[in-house]
This record gives sequence, C-alpha cells and structure tokens, in this order.
Amino acid sequence: MPDQRNELQRWLWTEIGPPLYYCSDCMLAVKVTSVPGGEPLIQRPCNAACGHQIIAPRSAICVGKGGASLRTKLQILWAKAKAAVTGRDA
Repeated sequence: MPDQRNELQRWLWTEIGPPLYYCSDCMLAVKVTSVPGGEPLIQRPCNAACGHQIIAPRSAICVGKGGASLRTKLQILWAKAKAAVTGRDA
C-alpha cells in the first residue's frame, strides 16, 4: 500500500515533523495507548490486521551551561515547539 497521506499531512510532516507513531507502509499516524501490565492498544487507520512496523521517530536535544548563540537557542526552541505539537516530548 503506497503513501496514503493527504496534502495537509505531507505538509505538516515536512514542516513540523512526523507523528509520534506511524505505519511504515501507509505512513498514516497510528494511535498507541499504553496499558499498565499489558500489551499496548494499537489503532491503525489503514487496517486492524496490518502487520507492518510501527515507526516511532525520536530525537534528543542536549543542553548545557552557556556558550550557545542566539541562533542556536532559537533553533532549540523551534525543535521543542515541533516536538510538543507532534507529541514526541511525551
């Protein structure tokens, strides 16, 4: 199954970043809910029996004391904002 994202989803992916979880086949966002002491609940928009991988992109921001330029600080703030919108900071 090829990429099934619409134009808005493609634009958001490019400008903000991918969702917290997505299907490796159709590229649509997948909802994963944790269950204490059990397997997580997975809701796929493509197919409930889909056997493709769920991708969970992650990135890290290292912080330290001083030395960062204004440009670097702004880039870090932008990365944090994007992470908050896509849910990757959770």
